Amino acid sequence: MSRFSRPSASALGRFLQLGGTGARIAGNLLVQRITPGKARTDWEPVGELLGDALGQMKGPVLKLGQQASQWQDLLPGPVSAALARLQNQVPSLPFAALQANLQQLYDGRLYELFESIEPVPAAAASLGQVHRARDRQGRALIMKIQYPGIRAICDADLRQLRRLMPLGRLFGTPPARLEAVYLELQRAIGEELDYDAERARLEAFRQYFSDWPGIRIPFAAGELCRPGVLVLEELPGRSMAEVEQAPAQVRQRLAETLCQWLAAQAFGLQMLHTDPHPGNLAWTADGELLIYDFGSVLRVEPHLLAGYVQIFEALRGPSSEALEPGFQALGGRQPGSTPPHGLYRRIHLMLHPLLQPGAQWDFRGAALHRQLSELFPLLMSALGSLQPASGTLLINRTLEGHYWNLYRLGACLPIADLLAAHIDRWRSEAGSCQS
Repeated sequence: MSRFSRPSASALGRFLQLGGTGARIAGNLLVQRITPGKARTDWEPVGELLGDALGQMKGPVLKLGQQASQWQDLLPGPVSAALARLQNQVPSLPFAALQANLQQLYDGRLYELFESIEPVPAAAASLGQVHRARDRQGRALIMKIQYPGIRAICDADLRQLRRLMPLGRLFGTPPARLEAVYLELQRAIGEELDYDAERARLEAFRQYFSDWPGIRIPFAAGELCRPGVLVLEELPGRSMAEVEQAPAQVRQRLAETLCQWLAAQAFGLQMLHTDPHPGNLAWTADGELLIYDFGSVLRVEPHLLAGYVQIFEALRGPSSEALEPGFQALGGRQPGSTPPHGLYRRIHLMLHPLLQPGAQWDFRGAALHRQLSELFPLLMSALGSLQPASGTLLINRTLEGHYWNLYRLGACLPIADLLAAHIDRWRSEAGSCQS
């Protein structure tokens, strides 16, 4: 695992670093295109440049790269592979750069409380890195430690994003909606930096799913936690990025568990784990699903849940025109604009057969992402009537991330029947609460 110096927290420094990477990538592509006799673009150096730059920078820009790595078959292979390495091969800080801060947080008693801390990190991510440890009771633990200065780094990136937000107006997006998207992202980053809140969310999920077979969530060692340090039970498993190596029956069990867990979050707990990249999910040889990170969790508002249910039922029904009330309910339509019925018809045509009673959704066979990419011109023409729906950004990102997890698993499941059962229970429980 490569090492690096502490990333810059300067807004100008980070802007220049990212801009310089963009210029190097553009220059590389230009040279390739004007080189005589070069028939195809070599994306390998482009992937290396992008992966190295985002890994060194940390913060929100790294999170964007990790999210983009989930877009299998949409990015050139070497670029996708380089970004995929950001899930579990992010450059780490030397432990010596963290140790003085840890000693201060633990009032100089770090090694009175911990028997050992492995200096080589088990993983590094966008906002911190993980070290294996043992406490004085001999428990196998992990320490999730924020990078020094990470709050300033996030503030710098968010300031750059705010400067870029007005570019969205070129696509006809109202300023109020752009502001809503920015505030939602700002809230999510702030939430991920709050380890006390993450611990509370983890305990809420542990309690709700305590009797679920096939799901394991680590406990938090509260007496060992400190500001910027979250200490958790170590649950060994293999990353979801490696799940294609699992036997078919294990992958099928994982796919079923993942779908049931996702639906139970939305319709039962009404809280959603919103960071489903493969580094946050793991599996065991017995087909257990392990969930590691609760830094990004969203409470699902009842009106949004009802809007998604409305769209689901419209997609199952006979007419694409029934999608319009669902998009209106989610706030995804520009007031007073003409409904994009052409786009609705194409979406309905793709998803309607997959959502019928008894239908098996073959995620590999359907290759829905390829069909959706063909809708890009139609989507661009409909931008004047669509708008980002406030409150749905992280929900949609979560659904997209789990689509790729199910694609990776090679899942073939009766998605519509599974969702319909959860929706029926949700409505029944809501009705009993009102009566």
